[in-house]
This record gives sequence, structure tokens and C-alpha cells, in this order.
Amino acid sequence: MHELPRADAGQNDKKRKQIQAAVAARNLASAANNTKWNELINRFRQREGWRPSFRSKSVTGYISEWDSEWFYHLPFPFAYVEWFDIGLWGTAPAKGMLYPETLIDHTQEISQVVAHIGFEFEVRADVLRIWGYLPKSYEDFPPE
Repeated sequence: MHELPRADAGQNDKKRKQIQAAVAARNLASAANNTKWNELINRFRQREGWRPSFRSKSVTGYISEWDSEWFYHLPFPFAYVEWFDIGLWGTAPAKGMLYPETLIDHTQEISQVVAHIGFEFEVRADVLRIWGYLPKSYEDFPPE
């Protein structure tokens, strides 16, 4: 049986050293671990229907585009993730071409999942940010 990638997918000694060097150079402290990331990943992979969009920033500075594919497009290995944003709004099934889109706010559901897992996080506007490392970076985060 083919297994889906987990939070540590793609990690090797070279990447581990890159991550450690970037974390040390910026004096960052870990706020998450693979157990927590795997729980989050599994929760949204198992969700029926709508899955939230996400993007992330790596400790090396790269900020990804928004995506919503929770099986293979995640930022593996998650040890690179400085922060991970989750979009909180989805669209309801269309009632017809002439009707406006109906938005559904998933803030409460997603916040409860993330809090239960034990992540350090914050919600602003339609984005929930999980910090993989501290101190917290508010770069490209909606204003309060």
C-alpha cells in the first residue's frame, strides 16, 4: 500500500543541517513538532468536501503561494516551516450561475482543531497562522 507523505517527508542529513543553520542564525526556537504537524495534516486529509487553503514560510525565507491540496503539495519537511497560514473561508456549492457566491466561515472549527493539537496560533481576518518557530513573525499577516 502506498503511504502518503508525513511531516518529516524528504528530510535527510543535508536538509537537517540547512534547517539547523537557518534556525541558529536567526536565533529561533521551535514551537511545533512532527507529531503536531502530522495530526494537523491527517485531520484535513480526512475531512470530507471542502479543505482549507494554506501557504507557508520557510526558515530560509521562501513564502509559498496559496494551495489547497493536502496530500502532496505541503511544505515537506515541516521542520522548515517558520509559519503556516490556513484560509478560514470556503464557498458554498453554487445555487446557479446568476446567484452570488456564498461564503462559509470555518474559523471556529479550524481554531478548535488547531488549539486541541496544541499549536501556538493566532487568527486575523480570514487567516489562521500557526507558528513553527518563535519569536512570532507577523510578516505578510493581515492587520489587526
